[in-house]
Amino acid sequence: MMKEQVSPAENESTKNQGLSRYKGWLVVAVIVLPMLSAYLIFNTGIGMPTSTINKGDLLLPATSIADIDMLNDEGQKFDLIGSKRLWRMLLITDNRCDDVCLQQLYLSRQVHIRLGEKAMRVERVLVNAGPDFSDEFKNYLTTEHPRLITASVNKQQWQDNFSATSIAEHQLDASHVYYVDLEGFTMMSYDKSHDGAALLSDIKRLLKYSYDE
Repeated sequence: MMKEQVSPAENESTKNQGLSRYKGWLVVAVIVLPMLSAYLIFNTGIGMPTSTINKGDLLLPATSIADIDMLNDEGQKFDLIGSKRLWRMLLITDNRCDDVCLQQLYLSRQVHIRLGEKAMRVERVLVNAGPDFSDEFKNYLTTEHPRLITASVNKQQWQDNFSATSIAEHQLDASHVYYVDLEGFTMMSYDKSHDGAALLSDIKRLLKYSYDE
C-alpha cells in the first residue's frame, strides 16, 4: 500500500492551524490566569505581600468621615471635607487629652512644619467626641496650635462609623493620629510607637502621588 503523501502546502497549513490554536490558548491564559490568581489571593490570602512601603498601619477598610455630622467651635454644622480639598492629620478625643494626646498634638504640629511649602496641602484636625473642651484647654490650643482645626461630633455616630474597621478598639484613643485623604477616607493610623519621621515620610509620599484640583 502506497503511503499517502502530504503536499508542502497542506503541511504548512496544518502547522499554521496548530500555531493559531497555540496563540489562541496563550491569549486566553494571559487574560484568565491573572484574574484567577487575584481571586485566589483575595479569598485565601496566599501570595499576599507581607511588607509595605508605608510606615503607619493601614486602616482596613478605609472608612469615610465625610458623612459624619460635625460642629465648629460656634456649635454650627459644617462640612469639614467639603470645605477644602486637603489631606488631613486627624486626632480624636472624648475630651480627655492626656499627656500622650498632648504629645501627639505636638508631633503632628512638628510634622506639619517640616512639610515646608507643602504644608498648605495639609490640615491638622482635632475632633472631640465628648463634652465641650474647657476654656483653659481652648486657650492652650489657640496659643500652642493656632493652625489647628477643632470640631465636635456625636460619640455614638463616630463609633458606629468605625465599628467594623481595624481601629474599632481604639477609635476614641487620643494617642493615635490618622491620615485622611482628599475624599475624606481615613486610611492610615499611627500610635505612640510611631515617631515623627514615620508620619513625615508617609505624608510626603502621599502628597507626591496625589494631585489637588
